[in-house]
Amino acid sequence: MQISCFDKLKIIFSYLFTTGIIITTLFSLTGYWQKGIIFELISHFKVQYFVISLILLCCLSIIGKKRLFLIGIFCTIINLTPILPWYIYQNGISQETANLRILVYNLYGDRNSQYSQVTRMVREENPDIAIFLEPTNTWFQNLQTLSDILSNSINSVSQSTYGIVAIYSKFPLNNYSIKFFAPNRPTIITEFNLNQKVINLIATHPTIPIKRSTFKQRNQILEELGKYIQKLNDPVIMAGDLNTTMWSPYYQKLEQETELRNSRLGFGILPTWPAKKINNSVVLYILSRFFQIPIDHCLISSEIKVVNVETRANLSLELGSDHLPLITDLFIRENTKSDL
Repeated sequence: MQISCFDKLKIIFSYLFTTGIIITTLFSLTGYWQKGIIFELISHFKVQYFVISLILLCCLSIIGKKRLFLIGIFCTIINLTPILPWYIYQNGISQETANLRILVYNLYGDRNSQYSQVTRMVREENPDIAIFLEPTNTWFQNLQTLSDILSNSINSVSQSTYGIVAIYSKFPLNNYSIKFFAPNRPTIITEFNLNQKVINLIATHPTIPIKRSTFKQRNQILEELGKYIQKLNDPVIMAGDLNTTMWSPYYQKLEQETELRNSRLGFGILPTWPAKKINNSVVLYILSRFFQIPIDHCLISSEIKVVNVETRANLSLELGSDHLPLITDLFIRENTKSDL
């Protein structure tokens, strides 16, 4: 029996769609098994691998053979596995009213001049603690206008704007220090008191891992942070632009060693970068949104409960940064006699 050209095309496309799904699955799995700058870069796009495989699976369901379709389902489920827990996790999510709001925002340095828009956003969100990355001297001048609501502040110093970190807080910040786990990459370490508990606050911005040298430096910072946090006895909040996603083996090592957890767990992936429209091109902006990844984080100790986590995606263009603000609402219960 002669096969028609249409049936031949169906067979060809069935194998092409199946091959595409298998390739996305291999990319997704490679990030777990290998370390190195290329393999870690591959590990960041778990959501994209799942979306692509799901689209190909839908195409395969229309024209594919049953055997190929089952292979496609199996691979798509594999691609879904690292994403699903971020939407269904419940342990550690509190039904209490939040008593601590933390805002993390990479200002994008001197490339962002939307000073009044950012300060207005901060006032509207009314955080208890705001952590800013890449502020310049001009940004410091504008952020000073927030002193009526965030009266306590610590600013780090670095030869590079990209390494500067600043904390603005409603609470007094005690016993602060600025540590350099790598050259020109300051990390602010301080304490504040809430509900008779001492909370360690760490604000950091590791190096952008775009070269082997900066990749190595970023990993060194994460490793040194892990060693430091393991020595702390009180609850910890570590927040900032970590320049890595939750699927990186280096990030996962940090979580395992410190026993911190990502506050967004149970609230979704919540990508934060890139967020800026490229050359005012709508097409490039849509593409950049598809490839958005979560690199801004708020990590917390198990004693701290999460009430809500969200980004402000609708403000990304107005605020002028290539990052979205990450806003985390936490609940820290009051100390009881048994805790003391």
